[in-house]
Amino acid sequence: MLDSETNLMAFINLYDGTEDQKYGRALRRAFTEIRKYQDLSVSTTPGGIHIPSYSFVKNLESRAHNPERNQVHLSRLLNGFLYNSNKDRRGQLSFILTESDLYDNGLNWCFGKLTPDTKGGAHIIMSTNHVNSSRTLAHLATHEFGHMFSAASRGRSNTEENLGSHCTNLCVMQQQVEVSDMDDLAMRLKSRDDKFCYQCQDELRRYR
Repeated sequence: MLDSETNLMAFINLYDGTEDQKYGRALRRAFTEIRKYQDLSVSTTPGGIHIPSYSFVKNLESRAHNPERNQVHLSRLLNGFLYNSNKDRRGQLSFILTESDLYDNGLNWCFGKLTPDTKGGAHIIMSTNHVNSSRTLAHLATHEFGHMFSAASRGRSNTEENLGSHCTNLCVMQQQVEVSDMDDLAMRLKSRDDKFCYQCQDELRRYR
């Protein structure tokens, strides 16, 4: 969702629940990549210390924690974020970064996902728990931001349905299920000036 009062600039609410600032700093690379195609601003500087956001994420984690699995249920965390507070956050663009081990219905664990809401907003929840490096986290975040801004859309050429619509070009929007494959793709894209293929770049530029 773009804000008409800020000259069509997208505003992303960032909630960083990690203690190690390297993860927040890794997000800067993802924001830098997306800013090539979309004007956007962020509520707090990635990699900085923002105690209210940190405490907010920890509260969400505690309410969505399943003690029998010692994991946090992703959908419960999202519902807590959207509905279990005095503020309606639907219609916003949000990114929640957590250290918790996430799982969801039908999944033993997950990195996270992008979820649209009923008012045109979209919300990314991402965990650092299974991430092996800052490079891989930046890769994952760039991938999810690509979904947020409509890259690798359904029905386009060079896409496939694999847990959602994903790109089949050499592109950050490829879908990789195994952690080792994700690390390998991040390494293959490391030396490329643009992490998105030309088709995904066009879609990012057209997002409104």
